[in-house]
Amino acid sequence: MMNPFSRVLPLLLGFGIAWAQVSLERADGLFKAGEYAKAALAYEEVLSQDYGLFEAHLGLGVSLFRLGRLEEARFAFDQMVRVFPDRYEGHFNLGQVQLRLGRPKEAAEAFAKAVELRPTEEAYLGWASALTQAGQAKEAAGVLRKGLTPERSPAYHLALAQSLYASGARAEAVPVLYGLVNREPGLAEGWDLLARILAEEGLKERALRELDRGLKAVEGKARARLLLRKAQLSPKPEPLLREAYALDPSLWEAAYLLGQARLEAGDAKGALGYLLAAYRVSPEPQVALSLAVASLRLRDYKNAYRYADEAGPPGTFLKAQAAYALGRKEEALKLLEGMATPEAQALRGALLLEKGRLEEALALLRPLYESGRDPEVGVNLAAALVALGRFGDAEVVLREVLQRAPNQAAAWYNLGLALRGLGREAEGQRALAQAAALGSKEAQALLRR
Repeated sequence: MMNPFSRVLPLLLGFGIAWAQVSLERADGLFKAGEYAKAALAYEEVLSQDYGLFEAHLGLGVSLFRLGRLEEARFAFDQMVRVFPDRYEGHFNLGQVQLRLGRPKEAAEAFAKAVELRPTEEAYLGWASALTQAGQAKEAAGVLRKGLTPERSPAYHLALAQSLYASGARAEAVPVLYGLVNREPGLAEGWDLLARILAEEGLKERALRELDRGLKAVEGKARARLLLRKAQLSPKPEPLLREAYALDPSLWEAAYLLGQARLEAGDAKGALGYLLAAYRVSPEPQVALSLAVASLRLRDYKNAYRYADEAGPPGTFLKAQAAYALGRKEEALKLLEGMATPEAQALRGALLLEKGRLEEALALLRPLYESGRDPEVGVNLAAALVALGRFGDAEVVLREVLQRAPNQAAAWYNLGLALRGLGREAEGQRALAQAAALGSKEAQALLRR
């Protein structure tokens, strides 16, 4: 769709020269040359002499907008609508600037006034966009329905369907989308949303058939979006994702899903390239989260910490793991506070054990082990029992652990300590020898004494 600001420029460039004084001609010339900062000053000078000159207000506002000086542009267009309350251009451009400033409520008010003055497609689209950004998708759909006429563009029909979908009126969006894709079969966004709705309605096979229709009609780079949607609905997505990514490397979702597939296959190194490519295009929290997982597996703890932090609350446990690996144990403990997942509890128990807070570790690890019988948790529980001199209890736990994980070196090592603590030296030596054979450096060092 054409940039709405470009729609008003003919008023500035086409008629201003005929109506204005020499100073306005100079300002228009600077604007045409792209000298927006100088043009803004020139338009200000014109207005200082004649504040009722429409073309100068318009030129000043657009110049400031082009410079990115949005608050100044907002003021310029606000002044314009005060001086010319019945001119469409001021209200429309004020709405555009308010949108860019993140003020959708004010933008909606400006666009509504623009529609009242001249019900253009662009004004209706701007009004609906402002309402959507304000969290009023239902109202946005109502606005677009109100402005719907036979001559509205495919972009307008797509916006109506998107608003209906966002407001929860999926079934109402379907006829709009069928009308759209039959009128404009090359519009990938229409096929994509149609397939999405059908799939969400439980019509997965029909969604795939519509995607195949769309792929026959859509050409070039735009096909990537449909291939991505098809991959998300297919039992074997990777070939489709690869094709989508090859067509459009900027499609971050395809790169992200390829990275996820590599992670799930245990190939963190292979995943990293795809995930970094997705992150460079769009550093979404879920991409950062997967990067944290890949970095942890590759023992790149510094980047794991960074990406986990960027992932927000879902990355807290990964951040704690990275902090622990970086030797920042107090920070890791703090991050784990209040986390109830078994993995978080197990790590917290290990940290408490390492810091010598044995009773706290024991209180946390015993119920955790009893609920899941995880060998790693059992080893840490037994280590706490050994450190507290409760050798008999430790032996019971370790015998059970070794039934499940007979090659667990740490379990053999702690069993050796427990047995020696119970005065069973020969058995303890054999357990330590087994631990040493399995690679326990602690057991090896103890046996050398």
